[in-house]
Amino acid sequence: MRTHDLGQLILLENCSGLLLAALCHMAAADPSPAQARILALQERTFEFACADIKAYPPRGVLDEPSRIIWRELVKAAGSSTFNLEEADAASSDADFLAKMRIALREAKEARVAIRIIVRCKLAGYATVAGYEDEEKQLAVIVGKIIVNKKASMISDW
Repeated sequence: MRTHDLGQLILLENCSGLLLAALCHMAAADPSPAQARILALQERTFEFACADIKAYPPRGVLDEPSRIIWRELVKAAGSSTFNLEEADAASSDADFLAKMRIALREAKEARVAIRIIVRCKLAGYATVAGYEDEEKQLAVIVGKIIVNKKASMISDW
């Protein structure tokens, strides 16, 4: 793979000759403390979603209840991650809050799915038993961001 540096834009040329564009991070500017916290939260939710996918039991071991609840866990964890990332590029404060609320609901749904998997001892329950606390922490953080944003919007009036 060859790269072509064009300032802020890097073009990656793969072996079949197709060009892919990727934006470079601005090396000169460090993120603010608030932005660094958001990036850390995004990374935590991303890692959580990846851990859920990696923990998904092999196809042959899944009975019907396990398959249904595991799919809900993977979907909810992914959706929480996607919405948190989208909130960072929201077009307005209202859009930001809407995406963060969805991320919160999905984080809570993922936690419930984990609790069901563990409590009912569904396939792979031992693998995700330690994930519940992380998902609870993520939900608390997202919830606090929502509360703080709403408070700042009210004080701006």
